[in-house]
Amino acid sequence: MSRPCLPISDHGSEVLILGIIAVGVMILAGMAIEANNAGEASAWTAVLMAIIGAIKDRWQGRSVDRMGASLANSPPAEPPADQKP
Repeated sequence: MSRPCLPISDHGSEVLILGIIAVGVMILAGMAIEANNAGEASAWTAVLMAIIGAIKDRWQGRSVDRMGASLANSPPAEPPADQKP
């Protein structure tokens, strides 16, 4: 018995890359905090917040794409009863 293949989204790879970059930024922010560089740590925090915002936007775009595909594949709706001939 074969297993159905799940569709691969192009957004998934972008989110993965942003996640890997975010891990690196968290490591650099931790190193700045350890070295007592408050200005540098806050800069890394701002970069991390921008990455999180980009990931959120990608996930929202992905769900909108899925909703659009689902709507395109659905059958047409019946007209309301008062508009039937």
